[in-house]
Amino acid sequence: MAITMGWHRIRLSRQEYESGEMNVLLGAFRAAYIGRNGPVGMAMFGCWADDGACYFVYTTPSSVRHITPLLDAYSASRIDKPNPIGLSLIYGDESGLSSREVGFEA
Repeated sequence: MAITMGWHRIRLSRQEYESGEMNVLLGAFRAAYIGRNGPVGMAMFGCWADDGACYFVYTTPSSVRHITPLLDAYSASRIDKPNPIGLSLIYGDESGLSSREVGFEA
């Protein structure tokens, strides 16, 4: 899968979430964040779907170049910027919620 810059969403079923998959995802994201010395705007946010059937994890545009293999592994979908209402910071630089689309980052 070709990953492009921008916001991405990972969907975890309730069963995946409850079985600890969120901890695996968080651990991998945290390792990338720490390994890159906490890039500005790199963050992961989350929220439950309205019906509670799944948990959505959102990654900021600043995260993409640091976690592309992770996005591939979880079949992340490229999305427009999510509505910040109801989102909780899972890990990273909270300023990432205000990140705009990034076309190129040197």
